[in-house]
Amino acid sequence: MYEANLKGMFRETKDGPERMCNFQAWITREVRIIDGANSVTTLTLAGQIENPDQEGEALPLPETEVSGDAFPSMQWVMNAWGVRCVISPGSGIKEDLRAAIQYSSKPAVQIVYRQTGWVQHNKQRVYLHAGGAIGKKGNDPSVTVRLPPELMRYDLTTAVDPAEAVRASLDLLGLTERTITWPLLCGTLAPLTGPVDFGMHVTGRTGSFKSELMSLFQSHYGPTMDARHLPGSWSSTANALEALAYYACNAAFTLDDFVPTGTSWQQRAYQQSADKIIRAQGNQAGRARLTDTANLQQTMYPRGIILSTGEDTPEGHSVRARLLIMELAAGMIEAEDLTHAQRQRPKFCGTVAWFVQTLAEEPFEWKPRMEQLRAELRSIGHSRTPGMLGRLIATGEEFLRRAAAAGFITTADAAAFAAECKSSVIAAGNRQAAFLEDADPVDVFTAAIRQCLAVGSGHIRSLNGGVPEVPLALGWVSERALGEMASYKSRGPCIGWADVPQDLLYLDVTGGFPVVKKVMGADMSLSKQTLFKRLKEAGLLIRVDETRARNTVRVTAENHPRQALCLSLTSTLQLEDMTRERNNRAGDYSDAGESDQYDGDEWEE
Repeated sequence: MYEANLKGMFRETKDGPERMCNFQAWITREVRIIDGANSVTTLTLAGQIENPDQEGEALPLPETEVSGDAFPSMQWVMNAWGVRCVISPGSGIKEDLRAAIQYSSKPAVQIVYRQTGWVQHNKQRVYLHAGGAIGKKGNDPSVTVRLPPELMRYDLTTAVDPAEAVRASLDLLGLTERTITWPLLCGTLAPLTGPVDFGMHVTGRTGSFKSELMSLFQSHYGPTMDARHLPGSWSSTANALEALAYYACNAAFTLDDFVPTGTSWQQRAYQQSADKIIRAQGNQAGRARLTDTANLQQTMYPRGIILSTGEDTPEGHSVRARLLIMELAAGMIEAEDLTHAQRQRPKFCGTVAWFVQTLAEEPFEWKPRMEQLRAELRSIGHSRTPGMLGRLIATGEEFLRRAAAAGFITTADAAAFAAECKSSVIAAGNRQAAFLEDADPVDVFTAAIRQCLAVGSGHIRSLNGGVPEVPLALGWVSERALGEMASYKSRGPCIGWADVPQDLLYLDVTGGFPVVKKVMGADMSLSKQTLFKRLKEAGLLIRVDETRARNTVRVTAENHPRQALCLSLTSTLQLEDMTRERNNRAGDYSDAGESDQYDGDEWEE
């Protein structure tokens, strides 16, 4: 069907051989680059052409690399070998030439991996790293792993004794509070056992050694990843971080230095990057995007676990719910202890190398134990928190069980460590509540109402437009006292009305909500309707309009119908002893504007 000689490559036709080109070409090497989801093929081609100055003498053509997608078009011939290599015109010539090259080639096939983590290689389950692949028989350096430059430090090649490495990792727990070190050790090992749908964040002021601490745990994946050579930084773009976290599969990926600074736009960019990365980690899904030809691009998302540090903490209730947040204060790590731990850094990757080898032989089914722990811890924090804690504890328990089975620690020590691990992780989960409360949109909203009244951005009136009871708590200030009668002045626009005897606060949806929303600023991440729904779910709405299926109610205030949110006055404003204040102020004011202390001009918006 096809022939080749110094005159070129030919195809058989009914009229005899037809020349397709004036050169010969063949594939010398086929490289398949695999990243876990896609496989990209690269071909290396060589060739020869007849010497125009010496008939019968071949001139070699330089080797060239061509992507598998570009090879069939044959346009690479001009780019690689210039105008002297000519493809004949004619119907089907290029298709036949492509086939002729493939038929005449016997390339060496090489598989190149572009990720870390678990794959099936030669029908064996192995863990990829920059130095090869670890299976149940140990490391195989002949497996080619070509990671991005930022990830080339993920190298588990080590000659450290596994028992010594495991004991060094356990000694690391004493560097600071175990409510920090146990979760970090378990989180570092968790992606080795399977997918992880949460991240971890250590926050603290500069000088607290948080980056140094995190680098010690990151060093479990490579001894050269110290605090100056961590794999990621929050200053990078979100797209770059998504790609790197995707290639760091079944591994810890540290993002250092979350410090939103600069203009308000730059600060928001930091927060938006954190939102994208942490949500992708928690949801185990990336953002689908199109190429310039309207084809879907490869979707990338963190396939290991994000370990993060920063002087600040990412905003947003749902983002923080996908993180286990730990606070590291100055003085919690002693410099001498840190120096000792840093000297042990070369040993830590031996722990992961040994653990991976045991997992290659016997994978860990972590879901049953995690589900059991999640049911046991379901009262802790956000709905995501119990599963997060269960995943960490289950990983720690399995690591200790295998260490005891290998004889690295005693069974009694393993039991004591497991109990300490569980109590420490649970304690860290309980502390998580404070960070979630700070980011809960319901708490932020009620705090914004209180702030609005406290700083004079708005005030609350009685239902008929007069000075309410307990005016000092509702945005009014004492202006003057005439005998025993006090006079009050409102501050800012009216944002709602109070029915103090019924403990009701009616927040005006039309005029009051925008004022409170402005006080919330960037923390107002939800739509108005969603926020109202969250208020109802939190039990803060005393009344809703069930007939119209709305979370607002109609109320007559100042002789006009209004749309308002009906909230508990004491709960919203945190008035602990309103009754006593009311009794103390009995007779000091008159409602409904009937007293001469009412100054209508002060109520104008």
